[in-house]
Amino acid sequence: MDVKRLAAVCVMLAAAVFCSCSGKSSDDSSFVTTTAPSTDEVPPVQQETPKYTFPSFFVDDVDNISLYRNLVANSFDSQKMNAAVTEQPFSSMTCETSFLSGTYYSYVSGDKKGIVSADGNIMLSANYTEIVLVRPDTFLLTTDSGAQVYAMIEENGVITPVEEGGYVWFESEDPIQIKLTTEDDDAGQTGAQQYYLESARGKIVYSTYWDYIETITLDIPSTAAFSAYLGEQYYYIVFDKYYNYKIYEGSYGTVEVSVGGQTGRCFILSSEHLNEISSMLDSFGAVNGSVSVPGSSSSDYVQFVFGNTNRSEITISSDGFCYIEEIDPEGMSHKYFTVVDKLCFSDVVNWIDKELSQEYTEQ
Repeated sequence: MDVKRLAAVCVMLAAAVFCSCSGKSSDDSSFVTTTAPSTDEVPPVQQETPKYTFPSFFVDDVDNISLYRNLVANSFDSQKMNAAVTEQPFSSMTCETSFLSGTYYSYVSGDKKGIVSADGNIMLSANYTEIVLVRPDTFLLTTDSGAQVYAMIEENGVITPVEEGGYVWFESEDPIQIKLTTEDDDAGQTGAQQYYLESARGKIVYSTYWDYIETITLDIPSTAAFSAYLGEQYYYIVFDKYYNYKIYEGSYGTVEVSVGGQTGRCFILSSEHLNEISSMLDSFGAVNGSVSVPGSSSSDYVQFVFGNTNRSEITISSDGFCYIEEIDPEGMSHKYFTVVDKLCFSDVVNWIDKELSQEYTEQ
C-alpha cells in the first residue's frame, strides 16, 4: 500500500495535531471544580472531567474486525449463479441446477448431465457427471474418466466446449495486466493519465479507469490482487483462480484503543471516516506552557497508524500526551511531542465507539 496519495494523507494528519482544540464535550462528561484559586471574587474555573469507556464493538464483534468488510463489487457469486432447482421448468426433463438466474439449467439423463437453455433448447448433450458454472461465461464439465474440460458461453448464447489443450484466456501466462491510457482534450492537449486492468482476451476489467493501480499481496486466497485509487477512494481488487473478481474498499489505516487494560484494534475502511479523523485531529492543538512529557506508562491511549513504507503513527494518551512518529522508506524516524486538552482524548474514543464502529456493526 505504498501509494503517494496515502503518504500525503499521512503527512497531513501528522501535522494537523498542532492546530486549535475544539473543546467539545461528551454527553457523558461531568463538571468538577479545579484547584486554581479564585481572584477578585471570581469563582473557581469549572472544567469538564472527560468520561469514556472501551468501545463495545471491539468486544461484541471481535470476529468481524476484518480488512475485507466493505465489498463494493462481485463479478461472480457462485451460490447465486449455481442454484438448486426448486421448481421444474420443463415437463419433459428433470433439471437439477439453475445457472445465471435461470438462463440455463443442467438436466439429468440416466446418470449423466447436460445443459438446456431457458427456452428448452439442448445446449450440451448429457455426457458429463458434473457441471458447474465457474464464471459468468464458463462452465467446468467433468467426464466419466474424471477429466475436467471447459465450455464457454459465446456472445450469441451458444455454449461451446473447449477442445483438450485449447486456449482458455484465464489460464494464459498473463491473464490480467495493468494498462495505461492518456486522454486528450478537444484541443488535442495531453490530459491526465489513467490506469485500467485488461484481461488476456482484451476486455477491461470492471469497465473502470483508475487514477493509480499497483500489484499487492493480501492475506486471503487469491490468484492476483491489486490496489487502486479513484479520486479519494482506495480499493482492493482480488481475483480467484478463474479470474472472477471482488472489489473491496481498502484500508486507510488502523486504530488501536487501550482503555482500562482492554485493548482492541480495527481497520479504517471508509474514506469518509478517514476525512472525519483528519478533521478531528485538525481541531486539536497544543496546550500552552506544556513542555514536558506527562505521563504514566499505564495511561489509556488511542493510536492511529497510516501508510506502509511511508508510515505515520499518531498516539494520544488519556493524560493529553500526543506523540507522532513518521518513518520514511529508508527507515529514518522523525518524532514530535505535544500536549493536548484531555477532552480531545475522550472525544476520539467516543467517536470511535459511535462512528467508526459502523463499519463493522451495520453490515
